[in-house]
Amino acid sequence: MRILDLDLDFFVHGAAHWRPDEGGRLDDAEFPAWDLEEAVAFLTDRCLLERPLPGFVVENHGELFRAWRWAISEGLLLAPFEVTHVDAHADLGLGDYGYMHLMTDLLYRHPDERIDPDEGEAGLGNGNYLAFAIACRWISNLIYVHNDEGGRDLMTYHLEDFDPEASNIELKAMPRDEIEKLFGLLARRGEPPRVDRREPKVPFRHGSFRDFRADRPFDLICLARSRTYTPRGADAIFDVVRERFIDESATAAFVRESGP
Repeated sequence: MRILDLDLDFFVHGAAHWRPDEGGRLDDAEFPAWDLEEAVAFLTDRCLLERPLPGFVVENHGELFRAWRWAISEGLLLAPFEVTHVDAHADLGLGDYGYMHLMTDLLYRHPDERIDPDEGEAGLGNGNYLAFAIACRWISNLIYVHNDEGGRDLMTYHLEDFDPEASNIELKAMPRDEIEKLFGLLARRGEPPRVDRREPKVPFRHGSFRDFRADRPFDLICLARSRTYTPRGADAIFDVVRERFIDESATAAFVRESGP
């Protein structure tokens, strides 16, 4: 199955970073939204959207981890699946400490025991949920499509052989003291640290939306508002995408079970 994973902040000129969860909306003058017609044209011409698809609508992007977990358990989503991540941010973990929980704890567990990770500042969050989904072996292929200001926030620790130019994601189980050696490795090309376990490689590519066009239609669409990373002026795009391209009827039970 193929998932189109949209974050509203993709449709914003500019990209904010490391905003607090309780922060307000971005300033419309500093971070103006795309024209509505431009956003719809990208979705129809580049993402091949023609009709509403089953999907999820969430306020915070990290909520998709629980949504996917629920959909897999209900048989609505078959893992592993392909994800095209259209976002101003890679959401693989740069800028938080969730990688420590992922690399020193979660990846030492059996894949079936990874679906309930710690959450919060030192665990699963909005900026790293894709890495945790990959740890669960849900994702078979990842494409990151960014706007003009995005694309510079890849989590090198999670790339094959710690290579920033790698074409595969390769999560690694490592002791904390070995992870600390990565600072020297990346800064001075020092001795590679010891890796206890390497996860299966997941093909990964990333690039500008200007060079992107889906090669075939998607099966499911996800949309996140990400309030602290978007201005109020972008909400019109959010509403149109939700109304025109997402059929939430098949996934409404998840919202009822999850509560407000």
